[in-house]
Amino acid sequence: MNVSRLRRALVAYATVGLTALAVSGFASTAMSAAATVTPVASGLDNPRGLSFGPDGRLYVAEAGNGGEEACLPPEHPEEEAFCIGFTGGISTIDVSSGNHRRFVSNLVSFAGQGGFGATGIDGVSAHGDGGIFGIITESHPGLQRLGFPLSAQALARAQEQVGRLIQANPSGHWRAVANVGDVDFRWTEEHFKELGVEQPPDSNAYGVFATGGERWVADAAANVIDEVRPNGSVKVAAFIPSPPVSDSVPTCLDRGRDGAFYIGELTGFGNGPGKSVVWRLAPGQQPEEWAKGLTGVTGCGFGSDGQFYATEFSTAGWETGGPGTGAVVSVPPHSASPVLIASGLSFPGGFAAGPNGAIYVSNWSVAPSNSGGGPTGEVVRITP
Repeated sequence: MNVSRLRRALVAYATVGLTALAVSGFASTAMSAAATVTPVASGLDNPRGLSFGPDGRLYVAEAGNGGEEACLPPEHPEEEAFCIGFTGGISTIDVSSGNHRRFVSNLVSFAGQGGFGATGIDGVSAHGDGGIFGIITESHPGLQRLGFPLSAQALARAQEQVGRLIQANPSGHWRAVANVGDVDFRWTEEHFKELGVEQPPDSNAYGVFATGGERWVADAAANVIDEVRPNGSVKVAAFIPSPPVSDSVPTCLDRGRDGAFYIGELTGFGNGPGKSVVWRLAPGQQPEEWAKGLTGVTGCGFGSDGQFYATEFSTAGWETGGPGTGAVVSVPPHSASPVLIASGLSFPGGFAAGPNGAIYVSNWSVAPSNSGGGPTGEVVRITP
């Protein structure tokens, strides 16, 4: 089995994380001297990307918990089996009441056997008037390489979804509008040797930005930013340069007031704390380093105050971090030291700028179900 840097990271948490979760009792522990952190919605299934829609509701991509369609045995004794199912979806949250409703369901999901560290539909964007857009991980060649012993029916369902940018409406109807995963997988086959990236061809489309007629995707395994054109064709717009060790793993992107994209990265194995960079990608140009000194960025974006914010999966380094080590920071332009906004978070994921200066973050973004009691992910509101 060969999975992407980000997917391997999440699956690797299945042993360390489950033990820590058992000790912590799934409590929300976010704290900060400078900000107020308030749980908004709970019971979410590996919540990742967040986005406010024009209707004022918050949308969340739920990666799901894998499933029972098929499992692969673990590669190492300390890991869980790796399973596939159709447990992902998109939910909408009323942030005033905390009520949430799954309106897109039955999307493909990959996870450890306990449901920990899933990937599936990982990004969502509802900024424009063209509906709600979501991005699903993997690709056809990647799915084939994984080699799940699926039934013909389950394989066909998975093939229809992996790597797709989908467009949904509030009634729950969705359609695939582009096959990002296959394009990125083939691109890595053609270009990775010349770029000096030491990994097999791969794709893990993870973050999405959509507004008006524009669709952009960050691929955390191919390490590229894609432009999806109105006709559904996909153009690799930029490659995000690799750090000294491993690769960049871009996870999120947002457009600044200057028209450029600002991109956060997780970084691959072997990069310690402080090695993540925020990249600026101006139209028609190559990415340039805009700020540095971050750690394990999984979500990012601009707040209503114009500041750039990022969620850090673990300030200890995502390879060794645990519950309570995540944070939200603001990132001054051209800085090397992000400013702490909230600490004590547990595996934070997506980011969204809300009304009245508040920001929203998906917390416990890689949490399994609680002993049969249901999903344990949550969304919190942070008021700086």
